[in-house]
Amino acid sequence: MPVLLSSNNQNLKEIDLDLDWDRVTQGAVDEFRMVAKTFRKRESSDVDASRKVVLHFTCDTTAKFTEDEGQRAFSCLDSWADASERAPMLKMALWLTFEKHERPGEEHQNRGGSSEPGGDVKGWFLRAINQYTQGLRVTLWWRGDASIDMDHFLLLCKAIGSKDSVECLLIGYEGYEGDEASVDRNCWTHLFHCLRHKRRLKELIFYDHYGGDQSFRSLMDLLQVNIYLEDVDLSHNWESEGKSAMVKEALRRNRAQASYFSTLRDAKLPFEGARAGRIFLCGNPHAGKTRLRASMMETRQKTSRVKMQLNKLLGLKRTKGVDVELLRDDEEMQVSIWDLAGQEIFRALQTLLLPTVTQACVFAFIFNPMKDDQHQQLEMKDDLEEAFGKELESWLRFIASNYPITGTFLPEVLVVVTHRDRVKMHNMEESCDWAARKVERFRVIYEKALKLYEGFFYVDAQDVKEAKPFVERVFQLFSDMLQKKSPQAPSVCSKLISKILNRPREVISHPVWQMEEFLTFVSKSLEALDAGCFAPDVENERRVLEALSLYMHDVGSIFVLPHCKLVVVDINWLTHKFLGTLISEGHGFEVKSGTRSYFSPDGFMSKLDLDNILMSVRCRNHGKNITIQPQVLHDLLVSLDLCYQIKNIKGDRFFIPTIFQRGEIRKANLSWKTAEPSDWQHLGYRLLCESRDTSSLTSAVFPRFQIHFRKEMMERWKISDKSYDCQRDLIRLDWNGYFIIVENDGVAGDHVDFLIRFSKSKKRQEAMSFVKEQMLERFRMFCASPEGCRGVTMVTAIIRPECVQKLTARVYRGDQVILEKELIERLREAVEEKLIQEEITWPTGEEGGESILNYEHTWPEMDEVKLRKCCQRAVELLEEKDVSEILDALQERRVAKRQRVCEVLKQLDDHLQETGKEDIKGLNLNRLKIDSELIHLDDGDGRLPKAMERRFDRLDNNVQRVHHQLQEMFVALSQQLQKIFDLQTATRATLLSVISKIDMMVGYSEAQEAARLSRRPFISFNDVGLREKIIGVVQIGTPVRLHLMCESCVEPHIVEDQPGLKLIIGDQNKELLRWILINSTRVFWFLLKAGVQVTLGAGSVIPELAHHSLGSKAGLVLADMTLDKLKRLGSLPVMEKSQMAEEMWMFLKNELPPEKKISSSFKLYLVKYNPGMVAVEESYAWLCEKCIDIGKKNNVLKVV
Repeated sequence: MPVLLSSNNQNLKEIDLDLDWDRVTQGAVDEFRMVAKTFRKRESSDVDASRKVVLHFTCDTTAKFTEDEGQRAFSCLDSWADASERAPMLKMALWLTFEKHERPGEEHQNRGGSSEPGGDVKGWFLRAINQYTQGLRVTLWWRGDASIDMDHFLLLCKAIGSKDSVECLLIGYEGYEGDEASVDRNCWTHLFHCLRHKRRLKELIFYDHYGGDQSFRSLMDLLQVNIYLEDVDLSHNWESEGKSAMVKEALRRNRAQASYFSTLRDAKLPFEGARAGRIFLCGNPHAGKTRLRASMMETRQKTSRVKMQLNKLLGLKRTKGVDVELLRDDEEMQVSIWDLAGQEIFRALQTLLLPTVTQACVFAFIFNPMKDDQHQQLEMKDDLEEAFGKELESWLRFIASNYPITGTFLPEVLVVVTHRDRVKMHNMEESCDWAARKVERFRVIYEKALKLYEGFFYVDAQDVKEAKPFVERVFQLFSDMLQKKSPQAPSVCSKLISKILNRPREVISHPVWQMEEFLTFVSKSLEALDAGCFAPDVENERRVLEALSLYMHDVGSIFVLPHCKLVVVDINWLTHKFLGTLISEGHGFEVKSGTRSYFSPDGFMSKLDLDNILMSVRCRNHGKNITIQPQVLHDLLVSLDLCYQIKNIKGDRFFIPTIFQRGEIRKANLSWKTAEPSDWQHLGYRLLCESRDTSSLTSAVFPRFQIHFRKEMMERWKISDKSYDCQRDLIRLDWNGYFIIVENDGVAGDHVDFLIRFSKSKKRQEAMSFVKEQMLERFRMFCASPEGCRGVTMVTAIIRPECVQKLTARVYRGDQVILEKELIERLREAVEEKLIQEEITWPTGEEGGESILNYEHTWPEMDEVKLRKCCQRAVELLEEKDVSEILDALQERRVAKRQRVCEVLKQLDDHLQETGKEDIKGLNLNRLKIDSELIHLDDGDGRLPKAMERRFDRLDNNVQRVHHQLQEMFVALSQQLQKIFDLQTATRATLLSVISKIDMMVGYSEAQEAARLSRRPFISFNDVGLREKIIGVVQIGTPVRLHLMCESCVEPHIVEDQPGLKLIIGDQNKELLRWILINSTRVFWFLLKAGVQVTLGAGSVIPELAHHSLGSKAGLVLADMTLDKLKRLGSLPVMEKSQMAEEMWMFLKNELPPEKKISSSFKLYLVKYNPGMVAVEESYAWLCEKCIDIGKKNNVLKVV
């Protein structure tokens, strides 16, 4: 090994060394000590840093080794850790696999000693994590049949969290069908919490088949705090739900933050807890927000009585856009008030200004119970509860849609009801239950999106005394939030923010600065604030100043526009005096009489009209001694993605849809620019808000996407304006041979449609991938960015292709859409059902690959647009990878089932050999249709029996009949189908062998078969434990019920709601009933172990399993424990060769009614399988109606 590590082979960039923890020899220990000795003698400069050597220590929780063996393994690890201190190229990877525990009662066979398995392994693993301090890779992996022990897991979390040595962490759960219910998702929450402050952690790989909303929020919680995590590999988790876009956006934001924080730390600037916070006042017009803001300010800043009375007499000006004031600025916190105008036209502006990072924020919803009309302001609203609920829901939806998903850091919302003085006049003060009921209702509805506090504040907004308790509550919330979730920040930032928010003269008169001008201001301010000098080793002071600027931008104190190198230092000017005034002018909101109104039906405005309105805004600012250049106003609009310019001979135009009113609503003129030849294909997708009850796309999202996407297309793909055309709520794009129409769902809808036309010469699968990657994913990423709706998760739906071809109006497409994940699930269920039929028809069935994937989705009829009801194959609507993933999942389940069945077959062989029943005169295995080649088939040996080869010949023939666009998909998927058929057929053959040997075990002989006696009797009791049943403590006279199982050759099972036969325990039948119970318990156990879903009604047979799915991991583990416990207690004796078995079957024959009457008591019917299905000759079985229907459908049996 030392020779290998010191090799001069330049092509050898990475060396992987694998070492099993329980397989370490003394020779390996000597080799590792030699490695440490070699590197201790070398200087660090001699080590080739470009080469990486990774030692992989692997072990699982079932490993068994002695203390000496464990110590040898740790000596190797210790030597490697010693060597890595001199050579950073040496890395270590610890891989711990959690396997299922061995069954209780089994003895652990160890090599050279004894030790408990599992616990010691985890102890050594914890010791290794604590010992190794260099770049460490850790993998924690749970198999599908392994439980997650929370006590041990918390110890692992603590070890990983206590040492900042882990660079890469892979965690995952590999489950099978039925296992997901037993997984505690809280384990991921605990682990992510321990990683919050791990600066060395650069890569996180998270793989969980069943990762749900809780896992996702825990991950987002981690990303809000740990900004140094560079990469998260989700292994396709949540990709179809659009949540992966949010993770990618969080990582992008974190990289930017980590960059400037690293610069600030390198400058040796002192850090302290962040103090910045914002409170947003939300509510409809005339709610009293501005008056409440004035009263809040007066609680902190004393205002003269004369000014207070003057404000009450003259009234306060209505807010345009957003008005910002600094409420509190001291050593504890810096809180600013953001008063949001209530008019819908300002929502496009307000979404720009919500928090972009995890910052302390409080939202206050303000409600006015009086009528809005100025002439009726003394009258109460007609239906207070309905009006309150409507307004509250509107703003809660706005907040939830625009606040970024941050795990457990939810936006916090308070409710304030104003105009208490006027309500008193109506004697309504004591009857405010209408508000409390609605608040409680919405607390439940929005519990995952935001934190709505219980109750509400009831104030007179003009009374400072009544506003004071509300202000104190707000400060208390900020105090709690700043302690819990705000990151550390340079202390100098708070001083700079304080200076800027207090608006000195230079800020008021010059609200927009050039970047160079602002950096000079920051540099001089640092000197004036006596903030200290930068560390001597800081080479580039400009980088530090830029980092300070970016931090102040993220917390909302300034607005940095890097593209035009501008900095808005007066946020109130941007939100109120510029954009607020501009939107007011554009929509004719509170303008002087005679002022020209501007209308833009298609979203475009001439350069002359835009210059005129900007000049009007500039003149208003100039009258207030605010100097601003005309070009700067243009640059601001462009940089904020509020407009773009098109130059042509007739005159320049600006696309600026959010600023100017629409005017007359015109019907969108949808048409394909191309002709209508027959060689076109069509695709349609809809991105839909996942939580439509609590979120929506706000009015600003789509217009900003239109502008942002055009800019990206122009810069990256060099697309001209001829290929990219915009109108209100519409994009037309001619790109790379695809004609694409993107249509928005109105002003504030819940979806966006993507309609695509392309030539038939293009492959449909390539078109699907192209559209999803280049269009759908881009829109998702935009929504997750600060410019979009960061609280909205977008899911994919498929639009009926005929609607795309005919360009059916958007209002008629609602019923012509299906969620992609819903279609995938329907196809999975259909394939599963077809495969079950394959099991039934084996080995004579004629099903092929085409029919297996032949599920069709039915599109409904719509007379208004002449759309007829039709069916379309799911595989034509889905990507090949989606279908392939379905088959992969089905194959994994069959692999697991095959392993279980093979284990049970071996256990049965051992059991029959122990009891001497291998020579009992039972069923002759040679007469069964069981191919030993199938039973012992190796999954990877590539051998196929002749019957299987013929099946796949038919599969290949079926592929030739498929539409040419799908032929390549079927050819690619045929190999997966072959593996599934192979596994399923081999498992079926093995299961038949298991069932026949179970018959031998219970003494079911040819005599009983000739008498057509049911093979699977069992007894049910009420409220009696299994052990009590078996050991016979049930008293004489106790009523029991005799039942019979359905004897399906695929999966024997209990028949639901089977009446059974009532028996009374007596002296003569007690022992016989006990033997029936013993036999049936053993049958259940072996079938459960084989993965057979013996589910319905099993709680009455084995009460200990009543609350578990018997095919689940929990049911299997509990069955193991129950049967082993009974065996150790001697309560489940081995059935010996005696007359008891024959007497038991004779007892059943006498007690059971005649064949023709069995159906009424047991819901079972005697059937005859066709020759070759179960046995070479004819065979009989008792089946339930469902199994008979399936058998008849596939022509494999007939009722006797």
